[in-house]
Amino acid sequence: MTGKVRIAIIGAGLVSDFHHVPGIKLDPRAELVAVCDPNQALLDQRKGEWGPAKYTTKYEEIAADPDIDAVIIATPNFTHKAIAIACANAGKHIMAEKPLGVNYEEARDMYRAARDNNVRHMTAFTYRFAPSMLYLKHLVKSGALGTPRHFRSQRFLDLPETSWGWRQYKKLAGAGDLYDMTIHRIDFAQDLLGPIQSVCGAVQTFVPRTQTPDGKTCEPSDVDDWSAMIGRFQCGAVGVWEGSTLMKGHHNNGVGFEWAEINGSEGSAVYQLVDPNYILVGKHGGSMEKMPVPAEFMKPKDSPRNPADGKPSTVFRYDLMWEFVSAIVEGRDAMPGFDHGASAQAVADAVLESSAAGKWVDVRYDL
Repeated sequence: MTGKVRIAIIGAGLVSDFHHVPGIKLDPRAELVAVCDPNQALLDQRKGEWGPAKYTTKYEEIAADPDIDAVIIATPNFTHKAIAIACANAGKHIMAEKPLGVNYEEARDMYRAARDNNVRHMTAFTYRFAPSMLYLKHLVKSGALGTPRHFRSQRFLDLPETSWGWRQYKKLAGAGDLYDMTIHRIDFAQDLLGPIQSVCGAVQTFVPRTQTPDGKTCEPSDVDDWSAMIGRFQCGAVGVWEGSTLMKGHHNNGVGFEWAEINGSEGSAVYQLVDPNYILVGKHGGSMEKMPVPAEFMKPKDSPRNPADGKPSTVFRYDLMWEFVSAIVEGRDAMPGFDHGASAQAVADAVLESSAAGKWVDVRYDL
């Protein structure tokens, strides 16, 4: 395409302010032309913070606007499907926050709508773009670690035990920690090692969250605040995942704790969110050693972002937008697409089924 990619943000909350708007502003090929949110007060606030654009409370106006090329969907989970399908039918390229829907079937429907309308589609799996994750993938794919045998993921947050709002209700969110945090780790595990074919999982709700941060009462949570799974990959490797928002002492200035490790026949390597510009690598008979990520893995090749600027655990997230815009400009598939988002959600739904049934479950994935 010629000219700048004209982008609308649907959902003007913290995620858009933290990830998407800075990413658009960094990219000379893109411009923010419209913002949509049902909260008029928030829209009024963003006018002063984000600058000139069309501001509306109706996503239908965004879908119908011929002067918009692409949309970012950063709204509550239960709204994603309707917005995505309306925008796909109108020929808009789409990036959507994870999870794509409140179940795998919704994610599959979003993928099919984007595919059938021949629009670029992308799932906002941010951590794929961390420098150490990019380098970890290189080590795996190049054979530097030998044959991959095992994947290990821990994602711990120390969050308040008050209400999550819509996020704590299954009909609106689909699931809790499993959909919000562990699904990222399912995605990059599959990016590293290929499809997960079966899982044995468990979820638990420890905190009722019947009080809002300002002291009001609300209905208790019916989603998980702890999740765990064991998985078998089609390639023959195995994996273990654990995530929770209740891990006291793992606050780390809001970053939390993350450890993602690959063990191969020749060596092991570790990605950590708290230190994403470095990686831990160890070989047989030795110990893990910390090393800087090579310069060529610090950002996309042509991105204008300076890896030396900003907080390391934040700035790599802007590369999500660079990939989305690049896919539109170059006329190619974006990575990761809605198909990847649906695949990760199929695995997560198998975890919920396994937890309820108390048995191993095969992952069903029928795009």
